[in-house]
Amino acid sequence: MNKEQKTNSDSSSRRTRTIKFIKPALISIVSLALVGGITFKITATMAEQSGSTPESGVTSHIKQLYTDLQGLTYGSDSDTPDWGTFWNRIKTAAKWAPPGNLVVTDVKTGKNFYNLNRSQQTGTYPAPSNCSTEQYHDSYGAPVTQTTNCVNDVTWAANTSPVAGDDAKGFDPRTGLTWSQLLLNSGGTPTFSPTTNSAWNWDGTYGFTVTSANANAGATYTNNGQTFTVVTTIAASTILSTTGTGVPAASGTLTKATGTGDATITFSAFAGTNNVAVGGKTAKQLCSDRGNGWRLPTQKELMQAYIDGSYFNLTQPSYNFWSATEASATIAWYVVLNSGTTNNNYKSTYSYQVRCVR
Repeated sequence: MNKEQKTNSDSSSRRTRTIKFIKPALISIVSLALVGGITFKITATMAEQSGSTPESGVTSHIKQLYTDLQGLTYGSDSDTPDWGTFWNRIKTAAKWAPPGNLVVTDVKTGKNFYNLNRSQQTGTYPAPSNCSTEQYHDSYGAPVTQTTNCVNDVTWAANTSPVAGDDAKGFDPRTGLTWSQLLLNSGGTPTFSPTTNSAWNWDGTYGFTVTSANANAGATYTNNGQTFTVVTTIAASTILSTTGTGVPAASGTLTKATGTGDATITFSAFAGTNNVAVGGKTAKQLCSDRGNGWRLPTQKELMQAYIDGSYFNLTQPSYNFWSATEASATIAWYVVLNSGTTNNNYKSTYSYQVRCVR
């Protein structure tokens, strides 16, 4: 082949040459110019592909999205079917839905939330409000201007998942709490009762009301053929807390048997007979021992129950009920469920009713 033929052959080869691209994932045409023919300047960015196809090292949009999702802890690198690390995270992040068990009546009115899907929901739970018609309710007569709950949209009912001890209409939809029946000492066994109650002190001891007495913890005294052991050291005190083997006389004299303290202590009253009869249980234990999540309510829970309509819904609301809220080491709060009144008193020497909540 002579020089001219070779030149023509090269020219023909350039005109017919095919540009082949081997699996580029992303192609960007940066410039196109006609300079004696068509010339392409190509930048290829390899994105992750299925299998073990290599990644170019240049940050692709997919790689950047993966990095962002990973930084937010959205999605997972593993999934079935397996699409590869990057696509697995993108796929699982896209399919994720917020978990939960809320319904609109659980969430305050006007507040937005998500539950089990990405559709926004708005709560309808009634917010606490003032009640201008709330009257002082007691056992002496019916309310003056109010015959229904303070807020009309608060309708108490039976819990849809009932357990032993639930009051007939014990579920308060405003707080989500369920209230128990009354707590009764039935022959030495605490039991729930819809109609009858027992009086209990708060700390489960025999609490004697005494005349300025002195006694050290551990000292023992006798009365009515029974022995009583001092729980807490007292000095010139009018309250004596003890454990006991039985019931003392209604009033009288405690005579020291062992330990340090006054030889005799005069008492005018005592409390805690029912507690001691069931094993010296405290008010908290009386509820928690019933199982099913029962517990002694707090002062504010009892007060809110009154605001929400306990007077019209719970059986026998016209009593003083102990709360779990303490004022000091020896004093706890109680609430009157038919009037909303709250006050505090000594844990050992005063006896009130117990109603549990869950």
